[in-house]
Amino acid sequence: MAAFPFSIMMIMPAIIFGKVMKELGNKMKDAYGVAGSIAEQAISSIRTVYSYVGEKQTIKAFNLGLEKSMEIGIKQGQIKGVIIGSIGLLYATWAFQSWVGSVLVRTKGESGGPVFCAEICIIWGGL
Repeated sequence: MAAFPFSIMMIMPAIIFGKVMKELGNKMKDAYGVAGSIAEQAISSIRTVYSYVGEKQTIKAFNLGLEKSMEIGIKQGQIKGVIIGSIGLLYATWAFQSWVGSVLVRTKGESGGPVFCAEICIIWGGL
C-alpha cells in the first residue's frame, strides 16, 4: 500500500504528455497541410510559375510553411525526451518498494515471495 502513490506518479505523466502529444500532432498535420498545399499549387501550375519566374517566391513560401512544422517537431522531441526521462521514476519506485519489502520481511515476518510479487505487480500496473 505504501507504493500505491508511486504507481499514480507513473500513470500521470503518460496521461498528461499523451494529451499534449495529440495536440502537437494535430498542429503538425495542419502545418504540413500548408506546405503541402503550396507545393501542390506550384506543381499543378508549373508553367505559370516558370513563365513568371516564381520559383524563388514559391520556394520561400514553402520554406515558411515548413518552419512551423519544424518548430512543432522540436517541441514533440522535447516532450518525448521528458516522457523517456520520467521512466527513471521506475527505478525510484523499485528502490522504495524493495526497502519497504525488506522492512516487512524483517520486522513483520512477511514471506518474501508475496512481497516481491506485489512489488512487480505495482510496477507493471503503473507502466
